[in-house]
Amino acid sequence: MLFQATVVVTLFAMAVTLWMGFYLFARGFPSRMTLRVVIVMLALSGFFFGAYNNIFVQQPGSAGIRAALLVIVLAGWYSVTFHIMSERDQKRYRAVEWGVYALGAATIPLLLQPGSFIDEEGNALFVAHMNPQGWAYRVYGAYQFIVSFGIMLNLLVGDRVGLTPRGKYFLVTSLFPVVSVVYGVISLGSPNPAPRIIQDLLAFCGVFVLGLSVARHQTLTERRTTLQDFPLTTLSILGLAAIAAYFAWRGGMPLQNLSAVIGFAILAVGLYDLSREFLERQRTRSESRIRKQFRQLESESAGDDELKSRLQEGLDLLCRTLDAPGGFVAVRRGEEFMVMAGRSSVSVGSVLPASVVACEDVSRPQAEQLSSVAWLAPSFEGQTQVAVVGIEKSESRLEYSTGNLELLAEAADQIGTIVSLGNLQPKRREVEPAGANELKSATNEMLDSISSHPDEGFVRMVEEALRHLPDTITLGQSPLADRMGIRAGTHVERGKQLQQLLMDSIELLKPAEKRPPEPLPRVWYNHAVLHDAYVEGVQNREIMARLYISEGTFNRTRRNAIRGLARLMMEKGGR
Repeated sequence: MLFQATVVVTLFAMAVTLWMGFYLFARGFPSRMTLRVVIVMLALSGFFFGAYNNIFVQQPGSAGIRAALLVIVLAGWYSVTFHIMSERDQKRYRAVEWGVYALGAATIPLLLQPGSFIDEEGNALFVAHMNPQGWAYRVYGAYQFIVSFGIMLNLLVGDRVGLTPRGKYFLVTSLFPVVSVVYGVISLGSPNPAPRIIQDLLAFCGVFVLGLSVARHQTLTERRTTLQDFPLTTLSILGLAAIAAYFAWRGGMPLQNLSAVIGFAILAVGLYDLSREFLERQRTRSESRIRKQFRQLESESAGDDELKSRLQEGLDLLCRTLDAPGGFVAVRRGEEFMVMAGRSSVSVGSVLPASVVACEDVSRPQAEQLSSVAWLAPSFEGQTQVAVVGIEKSESRLEYSTGNLELLAEAADQIGTIVSLGNLQPKRREVEPAGANELKSATNEMLDSISSHPDEGFVRMVEEALRHLPDTITLGQSPLADRMGIRAGTHVERGKQLQQLLMDSIELLKPAEKRPPEPLPRVWYNHAVLHDAYVEGVQNREIMARLYISEGTFNRTRRNAIRGLARLMMEKGGR
């Protein structure tokens, strides 16, 4: 029974830690905290791989290699807890940190010396044995106790990070290695055999919860992993590895080789995941470079040609971001809409009847004339539709996602602001310098909304915080406070800081210092909706009356304004 339990636990622990190492590396790079945990995961996975093989074949010297891997695991764990302390406490205990690393570096050569471990042959299911009188045992045991003490010290001194909502998960998970160290050190020097499965379970549980803690930390503070994604991918990968191991075993492969089968299966999927993440980041960086190039455009003489160029550039970026083969931007000219920017089927300069492109929200076109277009997104000024953006049917997928359509609506909203500022009417006079600056700002907002849209989880956090803007107690418990890195002695103080941050961010959306009389220009819509609804607490119908807009336009403007506010807060937080 002990044999079967040890085999299952060791194999499962190896698979989970190996996958978590790849998962966190792909989602967390270049976060230094995540990279530290990745080292811990991969080192522990190597330990379990060696421990599994040791069940079937005991090779002299292999126990020293596994012990050296545990030294790396403990050092990485210590480093994680050290770097979640405040900068002040890190400077205070810097010498202790380097002392821990130096002791670990000195311990590894002692463990790898021949004779450091005794009675290795025949010991398949129990903790390895060391000579209690030898230097290797003394230094190794001292190192484990010192690191365990240091881990708890990091969490409970100074600001006591381990007692905060942000650090309590790290405190709980750090209890596992402390218990594991006590059990392991006593077992190493004891003449009586101690089942290895207990130490393995403690080490695995601790590292597993540590990985979840870091995943949560990245989700709330750096937006690098998602806790919704991790369970699904982990179950899928472990299921695939289990199926591969089952068929290999049924095909006659020895039980001792199943660890290699599972390891190769996870390595293959992990490398694919890394490649996909790398390509996705390359695409994002490419879009960022394009956006920076757009910002370098001159706007001192923003005539019709300049505005057409800006609209075309925005449309091109939108199509690339959504992977759309084509699209168009049409602007109202009297009772018709003229295409000012286009790709593929709809040519620039063509005229579309208002009945063909008229819509209240993002919708599918009904006219046969736009049979190649998948979606239309309108933009309003007051009750009048001033522009429409269309994207063609995708060639690489059946449907656009909800996030794609929300991005389309936000881009259309920004394009409406550009059209309103540019005033593309036949009798348009030359734009004055102040108007040119507003136009440039609106164009930059459009390009930002396309190429750097925030994830939906963060947008929902911002919206929920806005709904409780007057309530500092609720704001202090909001995950947005953790995400923005707000620290305070009490949750009420955290709530006050988050409240001020939200109000300051809303004020940054103001196009000018003084609010003009009603009806407000199109460029003021985002600020007016957020300020009036959440800061002043004005009813929605009153805001619609102030802006002379319909309920559909109000809801669309509010959604886009919240997304813009979320993007601004991400930039302010350096996330």
